[in-house]
Amino acid sequence: MTNQISRRGVLQGLGALPLAGSLSLSARAALAQSTTLTAAITGYSVINSLDPAKASLIPEFYVIWGVFNGLMKFDDDMNVVPDLAETVTPLDGGGYEFKLKSGVTFHDGSELSAEDVKFTFDRLMAEETASPNAGKLGKVSAVEVVDPLTVRVMTDGPYAPLLTFLTNARTGTQIVSKTAFESMGAEEYARAPVGTGAWKVTDWRAGEGLSLAAHADYFEGAPAFETVEVPLIAEEASGVTALQGGQIDMTSTAPAADVSVLMEDSSIEVLRQPGLNTRFISINLKKAPFDDIHFRRAVSMAFQREAMVQAVIFGEGVTAQGLLPPQLPAYYTEEPRPYMSYDPEAAKAEMAKSKYAAEEIEFGVVTWSGGWWKRFAEIFVAQVNQTLGTKLTVDVTDGNTAYARQKSGDFEAGVWGWLGMVDPDEYIGDILTSTGWRNFQGYSNPEVDELAAQGLAETDPAKRPEYYKKAEAIAMEEVAVIPCFCSNIHNLLRADLEGFVQKPYSNFADQFRSMKMG
Repeated sequence: MTNQISRRGVLQGLGALPLAGSLSLSARAALAQSTTLTAAITGYSVINSLDPAKASLIPEFYVIWGVFNGLMKFDDDMNVVPDLAETVTPLDGGGYEFKLKSGVTFHDGSELSAEDVKFTFDRLMAEETASPNAGKLGKVSAVEVVDPLTVRVMTDGPYAPLLTFLTNARTGTQIVSKTAFESMGAEEYARAPVGTGAWKVTDWRAGEGLSLAAHADYFEGAPAFETVEVPLIAEEASGVTALQGGQIDMTSTAPAADVSVLMEDSSIEVLRQPGLNTRFISINLKKAPFDDIHFRRAVSMAFQREAMVQAVIFGEGVTAQGLLPPQLPAYYTEEPRPYMSYDPEAAKAEMAKSKYAAEEIEFGVVTWSGGWWKRFAEIFVAQVNQTLGTKLTVDVTDGNTAYARQKSGDFEAGVWGWLGMVDPDEYIGDILTSTGWRNFQGYSNPEVDELAAQGLAETDPAKRPEYYKKAEAIAMEEVAVIPCFCSNIHNLLRADLEGFVQKPYSNFADQFRSMKMG
């Protein structure tokens, strides 16, 4: 392996968590009946909120998935099936009636009721909540309690992705305890949430990690482990070293550069598959020089996406010419798009049409230092400068600052991505429509907005893709963003750890309950 990382550095990354010390992996194998699972979130160092309504970062959802449940969930084959719901009945005019499972308890011992569901959804939709996940319920007109275990979620006409958006995935619709939230307040609840999930948060150390304890009365049965330690390890390579040293039991991600080598290590199980994600260059269309369509097209043709896949993620992915990933095959477009392919001569010709001179263009492409994101920006900048003669630089900051700058419009361009999204509207609607909450670039096209709205209302799965494919084609013609690649997802586990089922949206804590040492 090429990762030369000291044990001291790994321990600093793990913070003050109880570890296995200097035990080797083989020595730890003897502790097959260990009551603690140590599952590291790698590649990230920040969690801001565990309130589903406020969560926006993937490491936040990694934890939320084990602490909460949704009305629905994805099974191992990615079918949407009931979770907290016992039965689901369509309503005339749009929406569903949900009968809840009886006897489901929150971590504080109180029983789940329809009032909790109504409170969760009403709060998510309330303007004062300012939830980044409010769009998931964008067409919900009312939430009505029928009886203590029956709730109706009514929509303003057909709303195709509603059941998907009510799953325990990256949705923000996980059910919170009304009583606990009102008693604790938003700030305390975000740090010590009370859910129905198999795990409850017992400690949260900012920048270091969290401790979870089993919810013994979990409605699907108590977990095999009594506790879970979740360290935050900013560098994926440090997570590998910690796993090989027996200090952790699994990781949420893996360094793409090491996957092929790790697959030969009999002490580690490597899980990998194409992921539900898109990686792109976010560009600010409201500022020079990306307000010029010819400059946008020139930049998009000025770099090799194939080179990025090899140099940034070491072949662990595929090139992208749009936002909709291959893992949504009905929506994915295979036909080449001229402005999304490397063509230096065409790029220079478009640059010549621009109102800006290449040699006068100088700005920083925002990125952060964790993992491969910095390398992503470096390769993009180097190739565009070489092809066009621009003077782009790499602007390295931390992840939180990069996100804040995107939201505030304080950027010209930045590397960005969208991970764990399971419905086409989460790509087209969220990123490309005028009101999309992830439309940081300021793109607006009425035709794209209308097509996305039609896609939301189309309940025929055979017809729905055409709306999103048309919307994407228009936006890519105008280069609303600069798509680059879709990456594989990975988890690393001790070879004797059983029960983790990897799903393409990069799931994590939702599997802890079913896991055990072999």
